[in-house]
Amino acid sequence: MAIHYDVIEFDIVNHSELRPRQPLSAEQARALNLGRAIYIYRSIRKQQIYIGQTIHFNTRHRQHYDGNEQRFVDARFNEVIVLFYERANGSSLDDIENQLITFFNADNPNGKPYKITNETGGNEVTTYADMEFIALNVILPFWDEYLYPRQWVRTTQTKLRESALVKYSPLKTLTNDQQSLITRVLADTGHNYVINGDAGTGKTVLLTHMVARMLKDTTKKVCVIVQSNWESMAKEIFKIYGMNRSELTVTTSSKFIKRAQREDVEYDAIVIDEAHRLFRDYRKGIAASWVGIYEGKFKDCKSHLEIIQKAVGTTGQIILMYDVLQSVRPSSITREMFADLTKDYKKEFLKTQFRIKAPAGKSYTADDYVNGIKYLLFKDTGLLESDYTQFNPNFNRDVFRDTSPDAYFGYFTDHPLTNAHQWIINRGIYNPSDSNRVLAGYVEPWKISDGQDKNIKHWNEGAVHLRWNSSQEGWINSTDDDARDQVGSVYAVQGIDLNRAAVLIGPDLVVGPDGALKGSMEGCCDVNTKFKKEDYDNNQAWCDREFTLFILNCYYILLTRGIDAVRVGFWKDNGNPTLLEYMRNTLDI
Repeated sequence: MAIHYDVIEFDIVNHSELRPRQPLSAEQARALNLGRAIYIYRSIRKQQIYIGQTIHFNTRHRQHYDGNEQRFVDARFNEVIVLFYERANGSSLDDIENQLITFFNADNPNGKPYKITNETGGNEVTTYADMEFIALNVILPFWDEYLYPRQWVRTTQTKLRESALVKYSPLKTLTNDQQSLITRVLADTGHNYVINGDAGTGKTVLLTHMVARMLKDTTKKVCVIVQSNWESMAKEIFKIYGMNRSELTVTTSSKFIKRAQREDVEYDAIVIDEAHRLFRDYRKGIAASWVGIYEGKFKDCKSHLEIIQKAVGTTGQIILMYDVLQSVRPSSITREMFADLTKDYKKEFLKTQFRIKAPAGKSYTADDYVNGIKYLLFKDTGLLESDYTQFNPNFNRDVFRDTSPDAYFGYFTDHPLTNAHQWIINRGIYNPSDSNRVLAGYVEPWKISDGQDKNIKHWNEGAVHLRWNSSQEGWINSTDDDARDQVGSVYAVQGIDLNRAAVLIGPDLVVGPDGALKGSMEGCCDVNTKFKKEDYDNNQAWCDREFTLFILNCYYILLTRGIDAVRVGFWKDNGNPTLLEYMRNTLDI
């Protein structure tokens, strides 16, 4: 295989003198004076790393040690490596520097074992002609084949890419469309925004970049509101990438509201992730998270979004990340409430699918798959006519007809648990660093206490006995011995990327007498998906429709987790092929 990069290694002696570890050719000596290069300093004694780029390394090195950069004196760097590579230009220098800072930070969380001393994430990067070449032929092999074997880093880049610290990094490269959208929104502070996007279109990545851009103006006060299971990770991301400052608040909607009850809150911008999961006033029993929310100055409000709007008033811009197809509980804000509260907001749409990757050489695309899943699940709901869903009826059905071993989509006609589990195991044999999981609708009972008992098996078929996910927060990175054999629920994987997902569709979804898909309460084991009795008494038809949509949304989320492939099985079908036939007929399989 051709090698498209080279590295020159130096020891640093007498505080700043460069001593090459190998004889330098005339070509290398010339490149050190005049060539485009990436360089990385390391101090073993002080456990610090610095990453930079230059077009004249020797001059840049002298500048670092001319007495004006105290951090270089304090760090006592003892070695530096200089990377030269094919197709070098200004854009690729920005890209490589940016990505290395991201990966080094992710490899050294909380500055351990090495502190990354770069004060910024480098220059902003947009797409350029050789981006794919640089990623595959320079960044990946330099990290995995040079840095990793020499113990400059602890984790391969392939593994790091799965981590949230890399996935949601505010330093990641954006497309030109994403950059343009951020510029439009931040330049128009007089309007609030709803940013709509399907699963996998990069809403959370856009959020971190948008906040990073806001914080470049240090006079701006910014509040980021996230779901509780992502709060600690969001704080970690902003901290690691140098944005943990007094102007930034990362919190949940409940914590924000409880603070707003006590004191006035003033922010230049409120950015809310997963706005479709904001709560409405829907209390079952007495839950601590509800205490004090709808009281005092917010007693007339009916949802967290309405309270946030009232608390902020007209002083701050509100930006919402939203997907109408990802609400799965009655306690979440309804579509009608959301539409009414945001009727004066400007609407933007993310259309590029980043998660799903159709196999190379196929006639179909990721968008064909996503539109097909929307059609399969929602064709009789009326939602596909909404602007929010961005549905394209002209999708290529070949994505569902492909029966080759590397097909993106496939399904099992019998022994769903056994086949799904074996498929995941087989994928792991050939791709041991990948994240592959069996997922399912909430069609087997589970209790919180079950998560600590490995002996409880919720899923049983023949010789296969598996349990539900042991936890919901951070499950994909669980250290349980049987983590890869656990079955993931929608609450454990919402917002998560998997390489391959085997999805079990259970008896909570049936074909109704009218031939349309219908949610079945008898087949659903999730009490949080069901409405209160008084709701059914007041408006049963509405509750039945919304319950069906919760079930459909659940499977939409599960069926859009897989990057490389998805397989489907039908759980407890009891020999009734109705749902399988529905899928085959709807998708022309």
